[in-house]
Formats: sequence, C-alpha cells, structure tokens
Amino acid sequence: MTFGNRLKQARENKGYNQKQFAERLGVTPTRLNYWEKDKREPDVAIIKQIAQLLDISSDWLIGNSVISSEVELTAIEKQHINKYRSLDLYGRKTVDSVLDIELERCSLVVGMPHMISLPMAELKASAGTGQWLGDDEYTERVNVVDTPEARKANVIIEVSGDSMEPLYHDGDTVLVKLQPSIEQGEIGIFIVDGCGYIKKLGYNELISVNENYDNIPLNEHNNVTCVGKAIGIAEIV
Repeated sequence: MTFGNRLKQARENKGYNQKQFAERLGVTPTRLNYWEKDKREPDVAIIKQIAQLLDISSDWLIGNSVISSEVELTAIEKQHINKYRSLDLYGRKTVDSVLDIELERCSLVVGMPHMISLPMAELKASAGTGQWLGDDEYTERVNVVDTPEARKANVIIEVSGDSMEPLYHDGDTVLVKLQPSIEQGEIGIFIVDGCGYIKKLGYNELISVNENYDNIPLNEHNNVTCVGKAIGIAEIV
C-alpha cells in the first residue's frame, strides 16, 4: 500500500471527503488530491498534522515499520538510544522537537525542484456536464514545478469530472496555453454556450475520451469559444 492509499483510507475511515479534510489541514483540495494519487508527498510537519487529525501513526502513514531485533545498530546509534532512554519526559520532548525540525529542513533542502508561478482559474473546466467558466476568473497565483510545458502555459485550470480519463482525472490541474484555436485531435479548454469544458476537438463536436460519456455536438447555433490548448498537468507545490 502506498502513502496515497493509506492517506485516502484513513481519511475515509474518519468520514471526511477531500474538500472537508483539505479545509481542516489548511491546504487546497488539489494538493490533497496530488498526495492521495502519490504524485507528491507532504513535508514532515504536514504528515504529523495529518496523523493527529486522523488518529493514526505517522510511521504507519509513511510506511515505516517498527525496527525489528534483527536490525544491526551501530555503536553510536546504540549510545544515542541509551542516552534517550535516560532522559525524563521533558528531555525526550526536546529531542523529538529537534529531530522533527531537522527532518523537515532536510526534506525541504534535498531534491527541492525549481518553481515558477502561474495564475490559476477560480472556476473549473468540466470533463462532465459543463460548468460556467468566465473570461477573467484568475484569482491567485500558485507555484508549480518548473517544466518545459509549464513554461509554455499561461494559466492553470482544474478539471472537474472523469469524462477525459485516463488522460485527465477529476481534480487534475491542467496547464493551458491560451490561444483562440487548436487542431482537430488536440485537447483544449472550450466555452460552449457559457459552460466550460476540457475536451478533444473533433469534426463539429467535442470528444470525451472516456467512452462512458457522449460527445458534445457543435452547430451554428452554439456560441463556442476556444480558451486554449491543454499541454500537460501542473504539479502544484
């Protein structure tokens, strides 16, 4: 079982949906969704907060098992353990706090990817039945991992629904290059009669990749606007 599987299982066992638990943590549902899909992992401080809110062990959450007697400790490690056991409750809490601070520092320093900032649309592009998507609904900027695709994007739009699976999933944050048109066969963000969609462009229709959903026929009576081209998934940090 992965970190994301354990997090989702523990969250559901406590009766939270993603939005509710994200609010308790003080993060966006998108970021929680990334953790549960194992696209990224939170830092040490957040892991401790998750464990406390869900009444679970941090070790279980990150997949650490209890050290068995078969593990060979070095002489220095044995000395540290003996010293720790000799401390009173206050001393152990002090040592634990220092360890947590240093673990968090190391997790932030080691392998930290370069970031760039992009505006994120307040409203979502539906992969299902359609949502209203305004022209100027950019309310905040978010940090995303710097990739060639991210450098080409002008905005991030979150996906709602599963009609574009397996290419795009519910909750994915899509990198969008703003442009007035795309080629047939490409995936873009469209506004059809005031409703926003992420779909593949076909001949006089917008195509759902998931076969369980119907395509959206287009005719001269529709008011259709191409917002831009979907060029990848943004990894929000």
